[in-house]
Amino acid sequence: MEGGQVADRARCLVLSLDRFILGLSSHWLLVFNVVFGLYAGLPVLAPLLMSWGQDRLANVIYFVYRYLCHQMPLRSFFIGRFQVALCQRDLALYGGACLAGLVFGLVRERVRPLPLRVWVILISPLVLDGVTQLLGLRMSTWLLRTATGVLASGATVWLVYPYLEKSFRDIRTSAESQLGRAQEAAEKPG
Repeated sequence: MEGGQVADRARCLVLSLDRFILGLSSHWLLVFNVVFGLYAGLPVLAPLLMSWGQDRLANVIYFVYRYLCHQMPLRSFFIGRFQVALCQRDLALYGGACLAGLVFGLVRERVRPLPLRVWVILISPLVLDGVTQLLGLRMSTWLLRTATGVLASGATVWLVYPYLEKSFRDIRTSAESQLGRAQEAAEKPG
């Protein structure tokens, strides 16, 4: 292989990587929402699959989530007579992150990051509820686990996503600039 061919392949690889980075920086919120949506949605799908007689597929979901959550029946929702594959708190956290991400998509240009001290205040109910239950001081309820989970995930999205938006905007600007320069160089007569 000649030096020119190696350089051409390297340039093609760099351009492909730049296009991938540009695409990811343009659609990062969609990626996050899909990931959180799937992570929270599959456990809800498991009991539905069981009720539809799709035991094998449902059991795969239960098996995978067994390593991600305690799945205690007392702390889980049920659909029909089948348990959701995530506990109530985890479902609220990850489902809440997806919902908050969808809301962020509507206001992303107008929202500033949540101040850190406010975030600490907003996640405190989750911490207090979880720790006091863990220590056996009291038993939480499904409503508390769900409400504190949604509150904490919403606050976390409000804290983190504006920073991600700014960072990905900067990455997008840089990638667009690099691709523009590469396009100009490719169009120049050699």
